[in-house]
Amino acid sequence: MSVVGLALSAYSFTELATKVPSGWVIDRVGRRAPLVGGLGLCILSVLLLAEARQTWAVLAAAALGGLGASPVWPAVVSGLVEATDNGRRGEAVGALLTSWMLGIGVGFVVANFLLEVHGAVAFGFVLGCLLATFPLVLPATRRFPRPGAGGRERMPQQNGTSSEVRWLWPLFAGMVLQTAGGGMLLPILSPYAREVLHLTPLHIGALLAVGPGLTVLLLVPLGRMMDHVGRVEVLSISLGAGAAVLFILPYLRSLWALVPMVALLGLAYATLLPAWNTLVMDLLPPHRRATMLGLAMSLEGLGVAIGTAVGGILWDAYGPAQPFRAAAGVLACVAIGYLLLLPRSLGSPLGHRA
Repeated sequence: MSVVGLALSAYSFTELATKVPSGWVIDRVGRRAPLVGGLGLCILSVLLLAEARQTWAVLAAAALGGLGASPVWPAVVSGLVEATDNGRRGEAVGALLTSWMLGIGVGFVVANFLLEVHGAVAFGFVLGCLLATFPLVLPATRRFPRPGAGGRERMPQQNGTSSEVRWLWPLFAGMVLQTAGGGMLLPILSPYAREVLHLTPLHIGALLAVGPGLTVLLLVPLGRMMDHVGRVEVLSISLGAGAAVLFILPYLRSLWALVPMVALLGLAYATLLPAWNTLVMDLLPPHRRATMLGLAMSLEGLGVAIGTAVGGILWDAYGPAQPFRAAAGVLACVAIGYLLLLPRSLGSPLGHRA
């Protein structure tokens, strides 16, 4: 298990460390070459993992997979912005996030089932999915304009990267904090459900169907709603609702009381995702969009890493309820910070539109 943990860390660290350079390359040469090259590295990584018998080989193959995955999100999200009118970006983001979450869920379930059959069959399934992506990448990148060339709107004229970062720092700082708040719960949710709530696997599955299931169902309609409402206000409301639910959860013990709270949390998350992503899409400068997306995603990973460490420490030091309260406090502070800082930081024309 220690090797598995190290392999996941090697994958994540390499992916996060190379996201900004990948975005920089995408902004200059386009999306097709980085995506095709990254896909090739991912395929090589899976082949090496299937044959690896030593720890160093497993870690090297996992790191290679992280390198191959690093251009995917900057390329796809920046391409989505260029290819979508501003009035439909929220809906497009909802569809993208829905497909992503469905893919994760299906991949997790099928791969674990196939591992019970034979390890080689599971690796073959992953390899087949990656190979099936090749014929999709080429026509998709052909339809996307070159980065920065097809944006439907422009930000007010700014002077260089320092000015762009000055405009966006509240959004990026908020992202680190909100992902750290969510990350606090990652290492403690399963033991909390088993050891504190004494839930059966069936009950845990029901809660997963209510929370993440509701999120998947609502991403597209709520994304469509983001095209017609103020995104800064929606961000703060969804974060505030999530903070309230997390603060209340440690006081609940009945499954019937947990279900509506988890449903409300799923609704808040389904609102937060398209609101945050569409706001970032609108505000990033077209000529640096993929680079800045890479930076945002690296900061997101940093927040999760910090949060997971803090969550475990809080559980050991102060008890099972403290990670929930700490996460609630962080999300509440981010919600207030967005309301106070974002309109002022973004400037009058942009702030009113966002």
